[in-house]
Amino acid sequence: MPVLERVKEQGVVAHGKIEQGTINVGDKVMITPSGYPAQIGQILDHKNEQVRFARPGENVQVTLIHITEEGMINKGDVICCRENATPSTQIFEAEMDVMELLQSKPILSKGYGCVMHCHTFADDITIETILEVKDLNIATNTYEVNEKAKFIKSGQQCKVRISTRLPLAMEKFEVLPQMGRFTLRDEGRTIAVGKILKYKPHKMQSSIQVAGTPASQQKEAAKSDKCEALVFDLESGKESKAAKKLDSIAEE
Repeated sequence: MPVLERVKEQGVVAHGKIEQGTINVGDKVMITPSGYPAQIGQILDHKNEQVRFARPGENVQVTLIHITEEGMINKGDVICCRENATPSTQIFEAEMDVMELLQSKPILSKGYGCVMHCHTFADDITIETILEVKDLNIATNTYEVNEKAKFIKSGQQCKVRISTRLPLAMEKFEVLPQMGRFTLRDEGRTIAVGKILKYKPHKMQSSIQVAGTPASQQKEAAKSDKCEALVFDLESGKESKAAKKLDSIAEE
């Protein structure tokens, strides 16, 4: 379930739409890409009524046990089962259809930066490499592939390598289309739509562990948490690390 919004009211509540699988009260889940473990405490459906479970396509609000700070979960994160966690990445290859580019930026080349929207995730990305460009030959009505192209123009199809500023929880398009399609936007205009073909896995180890975790894993988790939650104090204007009240959580 990609997180659309989260609020703190008698615990942290995440809003989102279930894309795959069934979610039940009491399920032991994981927040990706941070790796924080959590448990489903309560589920509210679109009528704001309490239910025991929810299926794909339903918009729900879930109360997360063990997520003690709002900064531990953000828009664009994904709530998934621990046994089959949603993969995350910071670099992936994609196939794109380029639409009308901006007049001020008529070509898309290596180093081009814009905003990517993938499920509820939205953040800056960079085009790292142009792998190939397909151009329609009107005479033969076939696509000609150029594997040495230096730039992409409006209306062309292409295959590129993209890097994200923050880790992205996603899935390949062929595995789960809802989590593998994206759009690129620049200055408020959609300039390309695409699908993720393959990715380089990005592993993050949460510093919060479930009680009973093997000692070797706990030792690894004791190291610096690369995805540590930060809290911004509006009054003082200072940023600090979110307090981790539970270094090891006990679950039912």
